[in-house]
Amino acid sequence: MRRPLFLFILLIASSAARAQHNLAIAYSNWSCINGIFLNPASIAEMKEKRSVSALAASFYVDNNVGPFNASEGLVVAVGDGKTNNMFSYKNNSKISMMAPYFNMIGPGAVKRLDSASSIAITTRLRGMNQFNFFDQTIFHAFNDPKYAPEQDMLSLPRDFVYTVHFWMELGGSYARTVYNKDGQKLKLGGTFRYLLGLAYVGVQGTSMNTTFTKGQTTFHSENTDIEYASNVLNTYTYQGSNFSQNFINLIRKGKFGHGIGGDIGAVYELKAKGAKAREGYKTKVSLSICDVGAIFYSKKVNTNQVINGSGNVSAKGILDNVKNFANMEKYVEKQGFTATTRNKSTVVYMPAHLILSGDHHLKKQYYVTAMTVINLANRHAYGNSFYNQFSIIPRYETKNLTMGLPITYGILSHSLKVGAGISFHNFYIGSDDMLGFVSKSQYGINIYAGVTKRFYK
Repeated sequence: MRRPLFLFILLIASSAARAQHNLAIAYSNWSCINGIFLNPASIAEMKEKRSVSALAASFYVDNNVGPFNASEGLVVAVGDGKTNNMFSYKNNSKISMMAPYFNMIGPGAVKRLDSASSIAITTRLRGMNQFNFFDQTIFHAFNDPKYAPEQDMLSLPRDFVYTVHFWMELGGSYARTVYNKDGQKLKLGGTFRYLLGLAYVGVQGTSMNTTFTKGQTTFHSENTDIEYASNVLNTYTYQGSNFSQNFINLIRKGKFGHGIGGDIGAVYELKAKGAKAREGYKTKVSLSICDVGAIFYSKKVNTNQVINGSGNVSAKGILDNVKNFANMEKYVEKQGFTATTRNKSTVVYMPAHLILSGDHHLKKQYYVTAMTVINLANRHAYGNSFYNQFSIIPRYETKNLTMGLPITYGILSHSLKVGAGISFHNFYIGSDDMLGFVSKSQYGINIYAGVTKRFYK
């Protein structure tokens, strides 16, 4: 797992989501444990008396570098970091990607208090490995240390950011129907979360003028202004080659960050004209703001390094020599740069986003949902974000069976993504972007699965 995590430990020395929400089944009226992460207000008047989450997980990759090779990319994202064949590079000078996003829903429960209100406790473990606004040539050089351009090139990246972040969440939610009259309902809800930051690595680049020479793997960088920050690597101890052991040591030492976050949401339901009292809605509109918050890493657990100046480096040289802050400082100064290392507090922001959706009951058990995700996070700060998207999701649902077919247009890659999912009794599995498993022309992949237990009495 070395290269995905440390790719831009490397970059700094030289130069220094689309959101996935289990769309096929999450909007089902029989899936409150999934719907709560789209909008906490959705659990008000839940059909179950209580619902318990045993375990669920989702994983996805999305990018605008080029089509994604899943046979190579899955290994890259979660394995040893052999990224040479990960992408088919397209002509996109600035690249952004999530590679990967991992989300594990742990034990949790939702309970209906009365006919109008519900409460919930949820737990999650999440990880995001994200690049924003990177120069493609520089990224390619570190993605493949043997890369040598076919012509002389000048790259002038500005204001680029990399963040890989792992954290845990403990959330409490409450939702209630506050208006119910004349076939109309208004539900409000919120989730408050305690956030425990486990590990992060961040890079912020203000400027970097880089000259590549035809056929050469070494490049020259001037006007370099890069900051690197992390609670994972200390100043002197070697921790570059075995992240798993480093992570265990980090847990033992308790070098955690702490923060708070949450979601708020509202749901409006409208029944068909002349509908009976027990009939459900004809149209439902949902609006929520999710993942607001941040994790604070104090200077006692955090180290920052700023690299300035000019010098000559190679991707291979950085990979071979940069092991921690001390080694990094020694290497870049030998190459002509200056480096300043100090303990400094750092804030890492959550992937705040807005979700707007409309759900229409066609007839019997058939529904169709239109939804959009809009990023609210500052992508120039340490932290993560989801990429904007628009989805149409036709579905069939009964008490024990839900099937959906989400079709999504991703703004990051300007590509169409097709998924499918099924929930049967207490088990669900699906994908919001499944074509990447069978096609080499797709820009991402996604898969999710989970187990829940629902009680109606």
